[in-house]
Amino acid sequence: MNVWPTYEKPPAVAFFDVDGTLLAETTTYLFARILRRRGLIKRSFILRALYHGLQHRFGRLDYGRLVAFGLNSIARLPIIDLQRIAYENFVEYVKPRLYEGVVDHLNDLRMRGTAVVLVSSSPGIVLEPLSIYLGCTDTITTPVRIERGRLVGIADGPPCYGEGKLYWARRWADAHQISMDEAAAYADNWSDRALLGQVGRAVVVHPHRKLKRLARARGWTIVNPRRPRKVVIRESRR
Repeated sequence: MNVWPTYEKPPAVAFFDVDGTLLAETTTYLFARILRRRGLIKRSFILRALYHGLQHRFGRLDYGRLVAFGLNSIARLPIIDLQRIAYENFVEYVKPRLYEGVVDHLNDLRMRGTAVVLVSSSPGIVLEPLSIYLGCTDTITTPVRIERGRLVGIADGPPCYGEGKLYWARRWADAHQISMDEAAAYADNWSDRALLGQVGRAVVVHPHRKLKRLARARGWTIVNPRRPRKVVIRESRR
């Protein structure tokens, strides 16, 4: 049974949060875990990622500090190596955790002319394989600076988190001459309420109590797609 919304008139663009919205996990945590298993980052990064994951769940994440910490941890690693690992991470850990019906729903939107855009706080390098797999029109993330083939810091503009997601989504819509009233947004977290409140159609996925109350008060669509069956995948030795 399809739990994802259907539209009589499809939106011009659908903005999708990723973590908790398209899959039952945090993509950055999965990426950090594979880096740790290969001895490329310290265990403290994983612990910090878990802590910030809890902060995000309750809408209290200082995302700027998290990005600065994360970039400092991987600044010595060449981007080409990070891209390769990100692809392996997607195949082994991200793809199996996509909610049921995600691929079919996004395919249906694209076939009906809707631009599908990921809007996520996760690094672009981590999301690129997912974006390609889902056939997304574009991916919006926190802009970063790259020097000599390495990530060195955050570029101009706010982090793509909280109010920052609305900022970047609105800029994208303006650049493509699309009204936010013609847009849909999908998200799962209280921190996403700014974006959800500015689109013509808001969809919340597995919301926690606070966001669920807001969604009901605003008349937003609530969906609870089935989580994927638990898959045990062992990373091959390299």
